[in-house]
Amino acid sequence: MKKLTIISLGLMLALNIISQAPDYFSYQAVLRNQDGTPMVHQDVTIQVELLSGQIDGPSVYLENHEVRTNEQGIVVLKIGDPDFFSEIDWGTGPYFLSLTVNGVHMGTSQLLSVPYALYAKNAANVDDADSDPTNEIQTLLVNETEQELSIVPGNTVALPVSPWRVDRKPDIYFPNNVGIGSVAQPGFPLDIQKNVYGDHDMVLIRLRNVDEGPTAYVGIALEAFRDLEERTFNRSELLLTSDEYNIIPSFRGMTAIRAPGSGFSVIADSTAGSIRFYTTDLPNTIFERVRISPEGNMGVGTSNPAARIHIKDGDLYFEDDDRGVILTSPGGLRFRITVDDSGNLDTEPVIM
Repeated sequence: MKKLTIISLGLMLALNIISQAPDYFSYQAVLRNQDGTPMVHQDVTIQVELLSGQIDGPSVYLENHEVRTNEQGIVVLKIGDPDFFSEIDWGTGPYFLSLTVNGVHMGTSQLLSVPYALYAKNAANVDDADSDPTNEIQTLLVNETEQELSIVPGNTVALPVSPWRVDRKPDIYFPNNVGIGSVAQPGFPLDIQKNVYGDHDMVLIRLRNVDEGPTAYVGIALEAFRDLEERTFNRSELLLTSDEYNIIPSFRGMTAIRAPGSGFSVIADSTAGSIRFYTTDLPNTIFERVRISPEGNMGVGTSNPAARIHIKDGDLYFEDDDRGVILTSPGGLRFRITVDDSGNLDTEPVIM
């Protein structure tokens, strides 16, 4: 006897969303010969049998199909009979599908979910034992004041309170801005305000990268249009590198500002504003090292520079012996002043 093999099969519920549920379902199988090659374009006889209760239970339905496989050895069956199939009580299963091909029994498997639409169709005809067509209607209510969701008639549940809210009052509703904290009227796309009490009354935004790799860093990127047609952007970054960062080894564990394009500017935007640079060698103790005053004087070691460059408690050191201080004479000539090995000053004209 020639042996057959079904290596894959599937059940597909045939749905009809316009009319009532159909009294059939679709079955698809791939038929192969014993050597594993598909049974291509061959006529086969398939017997389908439904068994009730268990895998070797009594037969409740049987039908035969004369079909032809396609180029992949696939057959598709439409299983069911409108006159008899609808009489099966699908709610009292389980049911099993037994398949025989050309007189060879191929196996039996349980039907799991395919007939649910048929069972639901029967359930749609069950009377609820009263004549009131509206007594199953319920109303869903939301109480925004009490943060409750109710179904009437029925019960009530408390809704979780979200820290995010949209205030519907006309004078403080800004659909394009988000306020976090005690911001009544956010004036920016992201507006954060918080009252902090205690020894460390700080408001911080934390960005943390937990990657320890050699390229890991965290930061904030700023972008502005460079070319509107090509949609290219100028981009600057404020970033903090990890201790394992090795793209630029000298940047390990450092905060850096990367500013391609036209460069980087620092502006003290007031008549009394100054630019200051600090370092520290003790916890909670900082030392001012450099200051640029509102008048444009730069002080090193002093907070009150009296000249364009004012150095206190230190020296001005030139390491190269051919470099020195360039001065301009009353007549507009420029001279570089250096020193020889005896400590004598030398001058030489400089053209700039």
